[in-house]
Amino acid sequence: MKKKTNPAPLSESEREKLIQLRAEVEYIRAENEVIKKGLALREEKQAALLKAKKQRSSQNSAEKDSD
Repeated sequence: MKKKTNPAPLSESEREKLIQLRAEVEYIRAENEVIKKGLALREEKQAALLKAKKQRSSQNSAEKDSD
């Protein structure tokens, strides 16, 4: 088991850098969520288009069979 060690206190510049990096991580996470939602919407749209195409195709074949 590892012993817990107390890290050395951060300097003012290290503290500022840590704050900056945390803000950057938060921004990138939010950006990734937006991208994921965009991809999901695109996939839903593609699925809906494919479904509509299949329905039109089956309707067309049903119409041909009744002729």
